Amino acid sequence: MTTVTSTRAMYQQADKSLPAKEAFTWLKEGWQLFKRAPFKLLGLSFVTLFTAALIQALAGPVGMGISKWISPLLATLMWLAIANLAMNGKVTFSGSTTRGWVNIALWSLTGPLIAWIQFQIGAMLMGAEPIAALASGHIVDVPAWKVGLMMGSATPINLLLLFVPMLLILKGRSISASFTNSIAAVVGAYKPMLIIGAIIFLTVALAPYTFALSGLVLGPIVSCACFAAYQRLFQ
Repeated sequence: MTTVTSTRAMYQQADKSLPAKEAFTWLKEGWQLFKRAPFKLLGLSFVTLFTAALIQALAGPVGMGISKWISPLLATLMWLAIANLAMNGKVTFSGSTTRGWVNIALWSLTGPLIAWIQFQIGAMLMGAEPIAALASGHIVDVPAWKVGLMMGSATPINLLLLFVPMLLILKGRSISASFTNSIAAVVGAYKPMLIIGAIIFLTVALAPYTFALSGLVLGPIVSCACFAAYQRLFQ
């Protein structure tokens, strides 16, 4: 697996202005990686989504807030499993450090902040009262496309921060360096990353129509493709 050796090396890679078709190379490599352990990755995807849903079901907005904090931690388990699959051929959670997990826990605090942004956009689409009800865990009768648009509205931010957990957990970098390098890599390779971003948006936005099956099934495949991008960009 190729790795980032310095901030400077990463910027040199980002300056190459990769063509948009590079995204299809990442998708192909991600699919090949996914096929090495499809059932384990799908099972892990189910466990992480189910765990987040259970926590979100706790009373009031507290459950929602905790769920949004825990979700990035759960997503990091997927990244670690995919990394070990790529390196060792096994879906395991080994290879991280205590410092890495501490930084991941701190980085995960962005989850509630991003969720707050989503709810602000949702309030503009659906009104304040339905959003307040959703935040409290109540079922609200609102158009599915508006819910999907609200959920997908965080894609630009999530795309810019895409590589942060991988840099934290796999390379042990600081939070500030991980943020800077992730944003620089995405901006530097904006053409293929826009395609990846569009796929991520569709995966999330379709969840209200597919009862989360889009995220459950496509999530691990897209994650494998994003890991392939990480390998390519951080040389």
